[in-house]
Amino acid sequence: MNEEEKYFDYNLVPGKEIVKNKSINDGEPIISIITGYYNCKEYIRQTANSVINQTFPYWEWIIVDDGSTEEGTKEILDEIEKLDDRIKIYHEKNRGRILVRDFAIFKAKCDLIYILDSDDVLDRTFLECSYWSLMTNPKASWVYCDLVNFDKQEFLWKKVFDFDIEKKENIIPIGSLIRKETLLDVGGFGVVDDDVHEDWHMWLRMLEKGYFPIRMNYYGFWYRKREGSILQSINNDKKRDEHAREEIAKQAKKVKNKVYAIQFPTTTNSNYDSYPYTFNWDRKPINNKGEKIRLLFIFPWCKVGGADKFNLDLISRLDPEKFDITIVTTETSDYVWRQKFEQYGEFFDLTTFLHRKDWPAFIHYLMKSRNIDIVMQSNSYFGFYVIPWLKAEFPEVVFTDYLHSENWSWRNGEYPRDSTAIDGFLDRTYTCTKVLRESMKKNMGRTIDNVKTVYIGVDEKEFDANKINVEDNEDLKKQLDKLKGKKSILFLCRISEEKRPIFILHVLKKLLEKDKDLILLVVGDGPQLDEMKSTARKMGITDNIIFFGMQNNVKPFYKVADVSVICSLVEGLTITTYESLSMGTPVVTADVGGQKELVDNTCGRVVKNIQTAKNGYFNRDYSEEEINNYVKAIEEVLKDDSLKENCRKKILDGYTLDNMAKIFEKEFEEFAKNKSQIDPRSVVNKDLYKQYLVMYNQLDIRNYFPQEGGEYTALDTKKQYKIGRIKGMLWKNPLWRGFIKFLQKTGIMGLIKKSKLKENVKKMM
Repeated sequence: MNEEEKYFDYNLVPGKEIVKNKSINDGEPIISIITGYYNCKEYIRQTANSVINQTFPYWEWIIVDDGSTEEGTKEILDEIEKLDDRIKIYHEKNRGRILVRDFAIFKAKCDLIYILDSDDVLDRTFLECSYWSLMTNPKASWVYCDLVNFDKQEFLWKKVFDFDIEKKENIIPIGSLIRKETLLDVGGFGVVDDDVHEDWHMWLRMLEKGYFPIRMNYYGFWYRKREGSILQSINNDKKRDEHAREEIAKQAKKVKNKVYAIQFPTTTNSNYDSYPYTFNWDRKPINNKGEKIRLLFIFPWCKVGGADKFNLDLISRLDPEKFDITIVTTETSDYVWRQKFEQYGEFFDLTTFLHRKDWPAFIHYLMKSRNIDIVMQSNSYFGFYVIPWLKAEFPEVVFTDYLHSENWSWRNGEYPRDSTAIDGFLDRTYTCTKVLRESMKKNMGRTIDNVKTVYIGVDEKEFDANKINVEDNEDLKKQLDKLKGKKSILFLCRISEEKRPIFILHVLKKLLEKDKDLILLVVGDGPQLDEMKSTARKMGITDNIIFFGMQNNVKPFYKVADVSVICSLVEGLTITTYESLSMGTPVVTADVGGQKELVDNTCGRVVKNIQTAKNGYFNRDYSEEEINNYVKAIEEVLKDDSLKENCRKKILDGYTLDNMAKIFEKEFEEFAKNKSQIDPRSVVNKDLYKQYLVMYNQLDIRNYFPQEGGEYTALDTKKQYKIGRIKGMLWKNPLWRGFIKFLQKTGIMGLIKKSKLKENVKKMM
């Protein structure tokens, strides 16, 4: 099971109910949704809810009843039609599902057609993402996404588009947004009979004529797997199945020329020299100004980590009666915590449906169409570069950011340095520690009058040892016998270089010289996990270590642990520290970031780092003195039982999530009332801000793929993907860029392009 399957919650199927916030529909529809209906009253209401809940309100929905025989059909469809005046019901005699679709297409007003079966459902943002993906790729003919199979069978369907595979297996879901002119050009659905897989046949006819699709890289379409479906009935009938296969094979032979898809995440050459622009969009906002405070959050991703946990904790605790939330993410990542965030706001991962050059325009569109009052960005590298331009476009909007830590090994301070660079555009910067606030003033020249510290906090009700059963975690339950009679040291984090996973092994080995009854619990995953395991074997200490990997439920680990250890080179103030103390588990921590603002001798120990991010980020020649300092601190904590009583009290005295949320609610309400206090005349140099974004694109060239099959990149095979990654890494190397420039200046490049080596060199360029 991969990480996406591990974290995916099939219970969060869209359309269980209609959301309270109904969007304002201004003007004629843009998308015609068509549905052939036959004996499906058990599911149609959920399908309807998912349509009505769409964040893009410019649709009409044509439902054609294909002579249903189910009792109560008219009543349920009448009920659906009354839900929204954009829904139109037609009752016809039984024609079969194929002709019914063509009838619905004939009735459709719009130039874009979405095919929706009466038992499937859509993610809230599906139509909006599909529309803008298609509009920003005008040569593409249709757009689809990865899908979720649910109901009788539950699994995720993520297939990279491959021309050759599509001729043998249908990897394109029926849930697609299609240009009407393309549908009509290939004859619609009715060129085949009811015993043929009509959608597969249609895709092949499109490919035959050179039409190509866009594949969005997120699970926006939920396909219901149920008994008695048309597909199942064809497959189970040998004669019908043979006929269907013969017809598909005939059509597949007609598809001669290779066709490539636009597939996300990807980039194209034009991304890196393009200035930001705005969409030609003149419709009214989808909400009334002032009804609620509209917040736009810009995050890098929704991975499992401390910063992401803070983001989720914040949006989940804001009062939904006061705030409406829109979330944008800007870094490619697996589908891990996205569902958690989607429960509290509309969610757009830009990497899954847009080219980089279109990101600023889309965020601009969101701000305009949502009447955004406040933008808060945290840890998005792109976010820092786009804010100056957005501020010039929306001078009345309040822009803020939240900072977790400084990192002197990257870009001279990392995100706090970026924040300082654009502080003239920010009404407020929030830091998770006082030490970071002071460091920005002392080391970065930041004027900190508008910098405020707000501690992250923890849910003290959830992280309460009295309410936790250790056996609730199956992985831990299996190891309880091994833990009996021994002291447990918890190392819970992402296993990466800055956390010093190899250093903690040296500390453990030293501890074991005095006490063999110690166990190190390693909870987490990351790039250094394999190295940590192999190093432990070489050191001969594997009998005293249990590697648990990534865990959804970490609370039982805090409960069994006698001490949590944080020996990082870079931190803000870790979630692990908050959670551990709330569970009554003392913490031994490195003196980094704001750790000592929470940890003191009453609840743990703070150890001064000798190795730092500045003097040796990747240094493995650890100081014996520092190792001994950790050994001493851990031994002291393990002997002092009184510390456990103080830990939870420390949290209850002012470090809870409810306290954090109240502070932000008050801040946001004041900003919404008073508006931005930045003089609009100080943010008018739009050409400079545009160039700032171009500079970001030039510095952040990655995942560049050679153009194939026309104007757009085709990420149609894993091989191409790997080649693109290699090229992206090579291009970051100044020696490689210099070599390419040398070839260009000397004319050698021109000769290469004319030679037989042309195609091979292109793959590496």
